Amino acid sequence: MQVIGVGTALMMPLIGNLSDQYGRKSLLTLPMTLSIIPFAVLACSTTTNYFYAYYTLRTLTAMISEGSINCLALAYLADNISDAQRASAFGILAGISSGAFVFATLAARFLSAGSTFQVATFVSMLAVVYMRIFLEESIPDRNDCMTQPILKETEGAIQKDGNVDTRKMPVFKTIPSLKDIIRLIKSSPSFSQAAIVAFFQSLAEGGMICSIMVYAFVF
Repeated sequence: MQVIGVGTALMMPLIGNLSDQYGRKSLLTLPMTLSIIPFAVLACSTTTNYFYAYYTLRTLTAMISEGSINCLALAYLADNISDAQRASAFGILAGISSGAFVFATLAARFLSAGSTFQVATFVSMLAVVYMRIFLEESIPDRNDCMTQPILKETEGAIQKDGNVDTRKMPVFKTIPSLKDIIRLIKSSPSFSQAAIVAFFQSLAEGGMICSIMVYAFVF
């Protein structure tokens, strides 16, 4: 869990920034596809070796897929919903996600362990196919100052004649550094306060889940 948390904290800003430049649908394809791999491993077999392979792949893929799918979905809604309806749309999406979680928990009670992972793999693949076919690409408006990405898009180089040569920077050089992200958080009181709330809420939820797992293991 600690490795996944650190990886998620590092990868989510990168994925979010790249989605500002290349589109929500394009970046959403990556975590949704990666999340299928661990399920597919256990769908083949639930023996010890396959479980270790699942656990390793799950740790690696969760750094990219865990959290980023929901965040990109919210960003997609924000791009296509008016400001007045945005909060309601976020609430509906959260309710649908919670309802799907409850339904999946109930459905797992009536399935065997092997068939559960097979069904999960099939549903995940179906979600990717549906997303690729029916979702339209969404790229934020670059002219809107409220949706400017924090990626550094160009680099100015002064030529001998005094003119500035604006050239496209390599993708990995456009990624904001940790200092840029900290500066962004400090520049917006609302952003920093929301980040603090999210941190403590996730901290409490993580502690509760770990406590439940330890209690279940002991008893």
